[in-house]
Amino acid sequence: MPAPAARAWIALSCLLLAACGARTDLSKPSDRDPIVVDAGLTDGGGVDAAICGGACSDGVFCNGEEICDPATTSCQPGEAPSCDDGDECTIDACDRARDACANVPTPRDEDRDGVGACEGDCDDREPARRPGLDETCDDLDNDCDALVDEGVRSPCDDCRPGCDRVTVPGEDGWDPDVAPSGGVEVQPDGSLTLSSTRTETHFAWIANTLFGTITKVDTRTGRQAAEYDAVLLDGTNGARPPGERCRNPMPGGNCPSRTAVDLRGAVYVANRAFLNQGTVTKIAGLEADCVDRDGDGVIQTSRDVNGNGIIERSVPGEFLGQADECLLWTVDVGGPNGVPRAVAVDTSGSIWVGLHEASTALQLEAATGRVLRTVSLPRTNPFTGFRPYGAVGDRMGNVWFVESASGNIVSVDSSTGAAGRIESARGRGSDPCSSSYGIALDQRGRVWVAGFLCDSVFRFEPVPRRWREFSLPDSGVTRGIAADGSGTIYVASSHEFIEITPTGEVLFSDPISRLTMLDADTGGSVRIVGTAAAPLPGLGSTGVGLDSSGMVWLINQDSSSATRVDPTTGAARDFPVGESPYTYSDFTGFALRTFTAPNGFIRQVVMGCAFGPTEWERLTWDASTPPGTRIEVRVRSAATEAELGAATWVGPFTSEPSDLATPPGPIDPGPFLELEISLFSDGGAIAPAIRSATVQYNCPI
Repeated sequence: MPAPAARAWIALSCLLLAACGARTDLSKPSDRDPIVVDAGLTDGGGVDAAICGGACSDGVFCNGEEICDPATTSCQPGEAPSCDDGDECTIDACDRARDACANVPTPRDEDRDGVGACEGDCDDREPARRPGLDETCDDLDNDCDALVDEGVRSPCDDCRPGCDRVTVPGEDGWDPDVAPSGGVEVQPDGSLTLSSTRTETHFAWIANTLFGTITKVDTRTGRQAAEYDAVLLDGTNGARPPGERCRNPMPGGNCPSRTAVDLRGAVYVANRAFLNQGTVTKIAGLEADCVDRDGDGVIQTSRDVNGNGIIERSVPGEFLGQADECLLWTVDVGGPNGVPRAVAVDTSGSIWVGLHEASTALQLEAATGRVLRTVSLPRTNPFTGFRPYGAVGDRMGNVWFVESASGNIVSVDSSTGAAGRIESARGRGSDPCSSSYGIALDQRGRVWVAGFLCDSVFRFEPVPRRWREFSLPDSGVTRGIAADGSGTIYVASSHEFIEITPTGEVLFSDPISRLTMLDADTGGSVRIVGTAAAPLPGLGSTGVGLDSSGMVWLINQDSSSATRVDPTTGAARDFPVGESPYTYSDFTGFALRTFTAPNGFIRQVVMGCAFGPTEWERLTWDASTPPGTRIEVRVRSAATEAELGAATWVGPFTSEPSDLATPPGPIDPGPFLELEISLFSDGGAIAPAIRSATVQYNCPI
């Protein structure tokens, strides 16, 4: 090498030797020596040659810069340069000929669908996805517009071509004036809610004890709309023959008494059948709920054929007896001589019956009469159990029973079957007032009982468990009792007085018909209709009830009639019913609709598949249900719209979404479906509201 270069190399070597601790043996590097010199910074005669025995660089850019490692005195390969420019639309490589990176644009098309990722293909690994493709129902974004299956999915949001949804109401909104409905109205926002009138059926159901029939009276006109046997002898029960005369205390007859009306207008009849098998019977209130047992497509039921307001057995078609298809079922309750007296409907729609001689309460399924629960009532003393005489349900889910001999009351929780403690009014007034008769509930949830053996009534407040007695000295023998929604109590009286002889015989004065009204809060503002100076028509008023127009009805045992009284004017009119009517329960359903479970309903018809069977799949609704309110839906299907009336209701469905293919479904595959939407409130100021309901169905063909 030239002398100057040699001198420079020697000088640099000396510096390196000094930095390495004056190491003179270059063939044996020290482990402490960290120095690595890049061969690219020197020429072939530089440090690389001194340490590694020659130049380490091969002069090739694409395989990186080689280095000389003093620790091993050997050349180490370089790291290839990264030529990635971050652009997926170029092919990145190192060009050896140019000793430089090359980034070449390319129309990459990995899935070979004709469009590369750099030309807008949103998934270059899936040939079924590229711009310009038609969207198909496959859960993929076929046309790369960031939308999946737009415009090609079924209304059910799936890929079945026969699946669809239909929503009620239509574009015109809810119309209670056109659709079958009751107790509902449209709000300004278009939703449907409860109206102030609730569901009305306009009928009183009166039990005629002597020969075991039930008279259905139209409360708007006072005319008899129908008459039914009190039992259905279908081989499943031990009821006495229809028409057999009631005898008490001797055995004989079914001896119907209390009636309770449910939210659909159906009635439940307690048949006492003294010393025989007691029963409960259900009679449909709406012809749509009757059963076409003979399959002729027509409901055969009692009706006033000649329009004279009286059901006459001499007129064909007016009284059908056991052939009446609105008699739904009769079931045995308890054993022989259980004597079912009290009957009521609770907030859930279950039926409660009190067995007087068995000291027992039974909860029945409304649809079938099946016994759901048996409750032994508390004992009034060590020897006697509580003997239920009347019953009423409150909005909290309790059913209250009254005992006639003592005036005691007791509640049963309808959801658990737990019986409460016996509440006694004994000692609150004179000793004869220890007896009671009718039972009622007012707008504040207070329980009322009539005194029977004295001219008083009693009020019990569950909270704070407090009794009050209100004396009615001019009322006579108080029997049935009822309340309206405005704070007035109504009491029926059958006699001026009752006398108990030293031998225990009970003697009644001549029968009367009398109605007493008083303020539910104060017990004041007493008014009496039916005084000796201005008597009411009818004799022996045992029961009292209200209809939807605010008229008061008295059931007259001795005159076999029902008297309608205008509580404002006192105007009264008497209407004939069956022999020896003896009903003083909620025989119009007013108390249930007003205090226990106020409700309303509307029906809507929808159509499914035009051809073939319809698979009814799903039910949803858009609604608001504040606490204490609920919505229930029943459905029925048929081959034609005209046949819906004879179809069987399925439900209720109580929550949404509801699967129509699972219990209480499935639904028959007829193409016409009728929905009955019912709205319920606990009786307070709040009410549910429904905006729409949607049914999903599939056409498999």
